[in-house]
Amino acid sequence: MALLDIHDLRVYYETRHGAVKAVDGVGFSMEQGEHLGLIGESGCGKTTVGRAIIRVLPRNARIVEGEISFQGQDLLKLREREMRHIRWREIAMIPQSSMDALDPVYRVGDQIVEVLVERGGYDRRAAWERAHELFQLVGLDPSRLRYYPHEFSGGMKQRAVIAMSLALEPALIIADEPVTALDVIVQHQVLQRFRELQHELSLSVLMITHDMSVVAQTCDSVIVMYAGKMMEWGSVDQIFYHPFHPYTLGLKQAFPNLAQPRDELISIEGYLPDLIHPPPGCRFADRCPFALPDCREAEPELIEVEEGHQVACHRTDDVEELRARAQEVETWQTLA
Repeated sequence: MALLDIHDLRVYYETRHGAVKAVDGVGFSMEQGEHLGLIGESGCGKTTVGRAIIRVLPRNARIVEGEISFQGQDLLKLREREMRHIRWREIAMIPQSSMDALDPVYRVGDQIVEVLVERGGYDRRAAWERAHELFQLVGLDPSRLRYYPHEFSGGMKQRAVIAMSLALEPALIIADEPVTALDVIVQHQVLQRFRELQHELSLSVLMITHDMSVVAQTCDSVIVMYAGKMMEWGSVDQIFYHPFHPYTLGLKQAFPNLAQPRDELISIEGYLPDLIHPPPGCRFADRCPFALPDCREAEPELIEVEEGHQVACHRTDDVEELRARAQEVETWQTLA
């Protein structure tokens, strides 16, 4: 039985102009101990997927359809009281900004102890002992438990939030852009420790990010999302070294690496489609330099192109040609 199994998830945001189809038919599974990355640019729906799992969506959002099975239990059928038992104990979330996750008027240690007492049933003495263990685990001096958040650096705050997420030893951790606000050196330090914790504690992690380097450093498998849809799903090696979807090819060309000088980076021109009235075909078609008429008329299904590797594209048979052309700046400039 999979740890997490999602089927045909659809989450819409109600606006005065109509329903924004932020997540529109997403489905995937995670095994115990798996580290799965969910990547894509801002607005693709990846954070909405994470928040739908623990049911902490904004008031104007509604889960229209789908099933979210966690350890064999459909989370969408649980009452709020039952979901409260799941949060922190079974599923914990590392939010995008550690500044927003920590209450500025309470000492950091008190906030961790509160989680342990209120959600974990610890007495206060045992909770403080556990808080000491957690700070040591993430590489922080336990004496800093008595400090306020403003007395922590950005990297220290992020480590503290990671410690809080580990407090009750959840079966699944959802990490939503956990290092976005940090400089690259601190990012590396935090991710290095997080990766060590993944293996030391056999953590199951859903890593939500727009940064391909974070996925490469922390994940085993990857789902590429665009405009509420899954474009590609496979192992890290398959996605990075044998991508099929043009959007994945574009993301790779837009991402800096040591073998590719900065002035050769290629951006994907254009914008996300209107998700109130999404196009009938592939949602990436208007930004895709390889789009054919069929791409704009018929939505491609997610098909398996090799073992463990699925892609939603009409041009999988032409992938070698597409990979070669995707490396040329002129290919992507034709859309400008």
